[in-house]
Amino acid sequence: MKKRTFLIYVAYIWTKTLIGLTFHPFKSVREVVRRPVLFPVILSPFLGLFALFVAGRMAAILITLYGANRNLMAVFLSSVLLSVLFWQLLLLYLLFSFLLAIWKK
Repeated sequence: MKKRTFLIYVAYIWTKTLIGLTFHPFKSVREVVRRPVLFPVILSPFLGLFALFVAGRMAAILITLYGANRNLMAVFLSSVLLSVLFWQLLLLYLLFSFLLAIWKK
């Protein structure tokens, strides 16, 4: 398989699984447990948080906000942080519960 074709295939599988984790986390985590090569996809929300913090730091250096804009940005960033954190905790809980179920068999 050519390198470019392989990269497109990996990007497709990663995106498909990530969208599945977003809309159907139970079903998608069960699929990831069946195919262990997809375990890094479950950590994608942490990668997104890391990218959010890096982008936030770069924006803080380039743009200075005052007053209501600063409060709105703080509310937006904190809500994104909490939602992604809880989503990641849900995915990890589902992963560990499926792995425990498999190990008990």
